[in-house]
Amino acid sequence: MKNHNIQEDYVMVIVDNRPMYRAGIRSRVELMIPECRFSEHDLFADSLLDRHIGSSTCFMISVRNMSDKTIIHNIKKLRLLQETCKIVLYGYQQPVPKIIAFFREKISGYLPDDFTDGELRECITALAANRIYINMQIAIELMITPPPVRSRKKPLLTQTETKVANLLVRGLSPSHIAREMGRKISTISTIKSNILKKTQVNNVIDLAEVMEKEPKEMSI
Repeated sequence: MKNHNIQEDYVMVIVDNRPMYRAGIRSRVELMIPECRFSEHDLFADSLLDRHIGSSTCFMISVRNMSDKTIIHNIKKLRLLQETCKIVLYGYQQPVPKIIAFFREKISGYLPDDFTDGELRECITALAANRIYINMQIAIELMITPPPVRSRKKPLLTQTETKVANLLVRGLSPSHIAREMGRKISTISTIKSNILKKTQVNNVIDLAEVMEKEPKEMSI
């Protein structure tokens, strides 16, 4: 079935080191877009030298053996070369939620490694309408996967330092605190120095302000 939204000069660049897989994609797309021209490459670096690259070029890139860092680097390279070309990734082997990072870099679509003819058709149709594409199964998985839990900030002060800090801001001297806690004055003085260093203040007055602003982040 011919897609009438596809431009006449539509070019698909297939990047995959599996010749049979490239041939399979090509034959499937030819049935959908008879007028489509093709260019095939084993390596992504070779595709950047392709003379067919233009605003109506669609890159189909297998990322199954690429690290996340390499994938993002390659997307940025393509965007610098041709800002409006379409970029579709497929075959990602890591957990689905990590795909979001690639969409932030403005890819046009994502397909699983074993995508069907129907998914490929839907993807091409979406790209022709300037919409991004992601298949239903992955879309559902992204929706039901809870966001990562943000780790709690590491506390600035230990329990002992927190106790000493609270006594300091109440106006107690190191000698008074030493008697109350059964410690040596030199020990309390050292703890006080550590507290001021960790909170990046020079005196007890400033320490009181810091502890008032961020009480939860200060201690365990």
